[in-house]
Amino acid sequence: MSIVPTPKRAALITGVAGTIGSKIADHLAGQNKQLIGLYRNKLPSSHKNVLPLCSDLMSTDSIHAPLKSTDTVIHLAWQGGVLGAGSSRTIDSTHEHIRSSQNVMMTINLVRAMERVNARKIIFLSWVGVDRKACSTMLREKYWAENAVINSSIPEKIIIRAGILGGSGMETEFFKAADSVTKLPVFLPLPRSADGLVLTTMQDIFWAIDEALKVSSGQEAYCRVVDLTSTNPTTGAELLAAIDSKKRGKRRLTIGGFLGDLLFRWAVKKFGTAKINEPRITDFFTAGRLVEKSPAEGVPATRLGMHIGHPTDVASAL
Repeated sequence: MSIVPTPKRAALITGVAGTIGSKIADHLAGQNKQLIGLYRNKLPSSHKNVLPLCSDLMSTDSIHAPLKSTDTVIHLAWQGGVLGAGSSRTIDSTHEHIRSSQNVMMTINLVRAMERVNARKIIFLSWVGVDRKACSTMLREKYWAENAVINSSIPEKIIIRAGILGGSGMETEFFKAADSVTKLPVFLPLPRSADGLVLTTMQDIFWAIDEALKVSSGQEAYCRVVDLTSTNPTTGAELLAAIDSKKRGKRRLTIGGFLGDLLFRWAVKKFGTAKINEPRITDFFTAGRLVEKSPAEGVPATRLGMHIGHPTDVASAL
């Protein structure tokens, strides 16, 4: 694939009002890139070099006008976070329901609109471990959203898969979900079964998007799926200990093994969020493992499998 400079047109970002979208917008705007930020019902913070526009990704027609001003879309919009659209553990998890969920339909509508206006490139932020047979609703939604992107006629398609996100602020749902365990007095119970977790930092995301924006193939169509993996996956116990140390400024007495695992699960159940539409720390453990995946249907295997990894120090990454 030949590399040529990309056109100097504004890139469009969906989900710019979210925590990740806002940080990515700040990062790109800081490089004097011109951006169009799409929001639906939450006005984003003011960003230099970002034109905010109101649009509904559930309506293909409403996306056409913003797309006419860009060749490149960075698709970040996602409802329900790690729980997926509907944000409910009781959500209907059949294939038919997942494929027609809000997150999947938003992606399908965006793809169709891009095809209609002949937009050149889409960069989609997905998640490691994406699988149509996963226990996690979010991972299954990401699978079918990827499927829509990969099998589209958009010439340049780049899917970036991230893991549990560190370095994005203590206000994120991930750190809030850890409160149920880390707020216990005196000691910290550690799980023993959550291993192989992939930790991704905001700097990893910035790097991947920067690289994706640089690459253009001229007239050649291509599809790339990139897993931002840790070369040294962490465990739930290591992650919780690091979070606790960051929140308190020092390490506490920890309890591991069978007793620690028992106390950990009791704390999650006892002090975890009472709202069914908010995640628990175990939801992140379920979704954060890099496992064997089923390739999106209709995609040659030779076009998948770019694993970009580096050693990750858990404490400094949070």
